Amino acid sequence: MSPVLFLAGWALRSAALIAAGGLALRLCRVKSPAMRLAALTALLCASLLLPLLIAGLSPVRIELPPIVATRGRVLWAVDQAALALARAPSAAPAHASAVASTLDWPRLALAVYLACAGALLLRLCAGLVLAGRLLGRARPTGRSSSGIAILESDEVSGPLALGILRPAIVLPVDWPEWDGLKLSAVLAHESSHILRRDPVVQVLSATHRALLWHNPLGWVLHRRIVRASEEASDDAAVAAIRDRAKYAETLLDFMRRGVRAPKWQGVAMARYGKAEARIHRILDAATPGGSVTRRGVAAMLALGAPIVFLAAARLESAPSLASPSRLFFAEASVKQAADGEPAGPVRALQGGEHYTAKAATLRLLIALMYKVPERQIIGGPDWIATEPYDVEASAARGSTLADLHSMFQNLLAARFQLRFHTYVRQGPVYALRVAAGGLKMRVHDGPDEFQYPVARGTDGVIYGSRASMEYFAWWLTLPVFRDRRPVIDRTGLTGNYDFTLAFAPLLPPGFPLAKLPPAVRSRPSIFDALRAQLGLELNAEDGPIEYLAIDRAERPR
Repeated sequence: MSPVLFLAGWALRSAALIAAGGLALRLCRVKSPAMRLAALTALLCASLLLPLLIAGLSPVRIELPPIVATRGRVLWAVDQAALALARAPSAAPAHASAVASTLDWPRLALAVYLACAGALLLRLCAGLVLAGRLLGRARPTGRSSSGIAILESDEVSGPLALGILRPAIVLPVDWPEWDGLKLSAVLAHESSHILRRDPVVQVLSATHRALLWHNPLGWVLHRRIVRASEEASDDAAVAAIRDRAKYAETLLDFMRRGVRAPKWQGVAMARYGKAEARIHRILDAATPGGSVTRRGVAAMLALGAPIVFLAAARLESAPSLASPSRLFFAEASVKQAADGEPAGPVRALQGGEHYTAKAATLRLLIALMYKVPERQIIGGPDWIATEPYDVEASAARGSTLADLHSMFQNLLAARFQLRFHTYVRQGPVYALRVAAGGLKMRVHDGPDEFQYPVARGTDGVIYGSRASMEYFAWWLTLPVFRDRRPVIDRTGLTGNYDFTLAFAPLLPPGFPLAKLPPAVRSRPSIFDALRAQLGLELNAEDGPIEYLAIDRAERPR
């Protein structure tokens, strides 16, 4: 998967995870700051681990309400949005400006991401370095609180908790002048931060915010974590001195002093929140406190596990079976072909109202009707690639190519009980684009009768009538390339075209060239023929490759 797709998918799934977790906290009316902080920390860790969870979980296959699509598949919104980023260059029209056509949008997006993430991570690292230097310059007081060293420094105006591996409480130099209640409240507040590992959590949250800076909910999550940690420490301080008014007075004093806009990475007692709202909360006797309980953790896991699973799961669906009646054949017959009969593609007869396929395997029919090369069809029983079938079908009227494909897709689903799911992987592809010299294909202006848009002739000649670029690119994948690279339409052309393409056929290794007529041997390669005869070119690059995995297939009865 390309970096842009990875980052887009991670951000979308993380946003869904954080939104669902926040909604669950609101619906459950969690009032305790300690419990809220534990839940938010769990969301943070789950969001950071999403890439590993996505890679480790098997795809979840679900049945969706019936929907008929031209390609016979349904992609969930997250995967569709990520896939759209990979296909974005194909949306540009052929006559786009030269500047726009030369921009590599995925690379530009990746450069912008790296610049912003790098700046945020550099700022975080600088804060950690400054915090370490401040700790190194601070002087020991000879006292401790809950086993935590207490230091003093003339570089701070208020108390704070600093350090990741060996955290300590840093006090301003006037701390010996404080009365006993004030000192007890400050130490209880800062000790609770360190005992809960709040400095570590906030560094992780800042890292998450930097890596997913393009996810607005990552910034919201960081603010909520900081707020919940301060409220939980306020509750710990109030519980230690049992005097809300005294603690509110102490906190207000530090807020008035200011924290000198600290640049180090630490947890400052007076840095968070608006003074009025925070003081009102402390003075409110009904303010809930408490610590994290086992029952609370169990409830949090029970509610959170499904949310995390859904955020990380790769949801895939089988093609729908039901469709409007016009997309079903009026009559259809499917039976096993006679032995020795060669396989052939679907052919249209009598003006597009009757269709037949002779000695075609189910794998070949799937490839034709879902426009997926056979090598990208995986799984299923062995007989789908070996047993030939004859198909005879008729429609109530002449049908378009899209109708034909939909009717055959429904026929395969009904008669063969075909079920499958699709997934996309990045891999080597050929991108079909308009060459620098301009397009040389003719726009179709003839009658609109049905026929297959592209037909392969003999000796490496392909004839086209009413062919769309998407169909032409798919067709090129089937008879032309044997190096496992599918062809993806990146021309941006939306019309239907007529053409004739003559090229030297690709031959298996060791094939005697002398058996070919001289006129065939002298033809250009497919790459040169496309450029010279049609004004198209094929570029080898990485792109999205769609695979069709068979979940179920049964012989017709």
